[in-house]
Amino acid sequence: MANNEIKTNAEIYREQRKARLAKAAKKKKSGKGDKIVGIIVKVICIVLVATVVLYGAAKMLTDVFCVPQKVLTAATYEDEKLSVAEYNYYYMSLFNRAVSISQQYDAQYQGYGASYFNTSVDPAEQDYPGKDAPEGVKTWADYFKHTASTVGLTYKALYNEATSEEAKKNGFELTEEQKTEMRKSIDEAIDQLKENAERDDFSIDNYIAKVCGEGLSEKSYRELLERDSVVSYYQEWYQENAKASITKEDVDKYYADNRADIDIASIRYFTVSYAEATEGSTDPVYTKDQAKARANQFVAKVTDEASFIAAAKEFAPASLKSTYAEDSATLGENLTKPNIINLSEEFANWMFDAKRTVGEISVFDVEDHKAYYIAYIVTPAHKDTQVASADVRHILVQAETTDADGKELSDAEVTKNFATAKTEADKILAEWKAGEATEDSFAKLATEKTDDTGSKETGGLYEDIKNDGQYVPEFTEWALASHKVGDTGIIKTDYGYHIMYFVGADNMQKWESDVRSTIASEDFDTHFNGITDAITEKTERNDVIVDFFAKRTAKVVSRYTTSSTTTTY
Repeated sequence: MANNEIKTNAEIYREQRKARLAKAAKKKKSGKGDKIVGIIVKVICIVLVATVVLYGAAKMLTDVFCVPQKVLTAATYEDEKLSVAEYNYYYMSLFNRAVSISQQYDAQYQGYGASYFNTSVDPAEQDYPGKDAPEGVKTWADYFKHTASTVGLTYKALYNEATSEEAKKNGFELTEEQKTEMRKSIDEAIDQLKENAERDDFSIDNYIAKVCGEGLSEKSYRELLERDSVVSYYQEWYQENAKASITKEDVDKYYADNRADIDIASIRYFTVSYAEATEGSTDPVYTKDQAKARANQFVAKVTDEASFIAAAKEFAPASLKSTYAEDSATLGENLTKPNIINLSEEFANWMFDAKRTVGEISVFDVEDHKAYYIAYIVTPAHKDTQVASADVRHILVQAETTDADGKELSDAEVTKNFATAKTEADKILAEWKAGEATEDSFAKLATEKTDDTGSKETGGLYEDIKNDGQYVPEFTEWALASHKVGDTGIIKTDYGYHIMYFVGADNMQKWESDVRSTIASEDFDTHFNGITDAITEKTERNDVIVDFFAKRTAKVVSRYTTSSTTTTY
């Protein structure tokens, strides 16, 4: 496709040139009056021909060779310049980031992504939702156009800082492992682009210019990816380095000043709705006053945790009787203030007040949800004394829940598969215990027998497991429980049965680790925001150039968003 487009431009230019030469060859002599007119016409023709040639050459240079994108400056900050090609790269990076976040929201919150960024609507046609939008930014297209130069210059500034002698003196330098990891990651990205380019009949340089930013080639795109990777490693190092310098006194002071935002607490809760009836619902509908009265009736029945659970089963509407049949339906464990504050600030402040005691109960009107929330304190706010992180090895014996075509199996077949998986897991653990029963022998068995492709090559090893939702709950719960090195066990998850081996844990408790991370993050934010603010304030944009190329890139983005699928690169 790309080659055809380039060929067409070249052919048009050659045809125009041939036409001009042919016209010049047919010139005839004329009288004096005609000569004057001829001179005027000739001058006009020369201007027109020059304009056509210059326009054709400019179009070729811009569209085919991308010369202006490489040599023109989109913005400057002090002595640092951002080329148009770099500007285009960061414009596309911002677009791809918005698409990626939207897709994550869709996967996690079932379609919520469109409320952040609608991947099927032209960015120029949808409002930018950020509350901190720069002046003049109304749409996503405005945001990409305005922010690309700031982001690009910030990355250049951070890269310069990361590669400075000062940073090296302070201990930052990429390890060989990081260099290998970076090269591998970039090679994989380029290989994917090459596959796409070949599929769509583009050269790799033309394809990268079209989807990653005009003016880029494979070489320059690699350099930008490497630069951004170094900045990413530097950011991680900066926070870790800051964390290491934090004293115990710093931690204790921060906790004392911010304990409500750090502590965890557990509650029982139940809601009484005063929302309008939904279509097809047979549940009773209450006015706000009726809902408040019903909530108070609920509270009157509660004397302890068991009576709260019983009241929930009694007061549950018919459509939710089966849900509240489970005792766990009303339990909210290890919650933090940020978990609750978006629901109700009043609720959050009450729940995380240091004065709370076991058994206290209160009712909160959450108008956004059109419901009264009844909350009962199970465990008052306290430090999270769970280990901050742990390392484990595991061997997964998978239990199939779908057939080869992805069709869900019957409940009987699934039950049978889980039973078979459990038998196999018991057998493997027994085999390990009958042998050397060491970590090395467990790792060898994992490499041979695990169904988890993600940890097969590392002997089933997962490191730095935290309570951050990255693993299924049962896996995280076992890893962070109190164990001795070498402890084993078998747990069941939706994937099947996992044979677990405890490698070790961080000696630090989670609350302290969180505080140290927060202090380090705030220190980095202060440093990073200082750079960003200075660049934002002092950046000089070449508005004519930015406007011209932003419009070109916006057209590319528009084609992606209005097509049936949107792909990030």
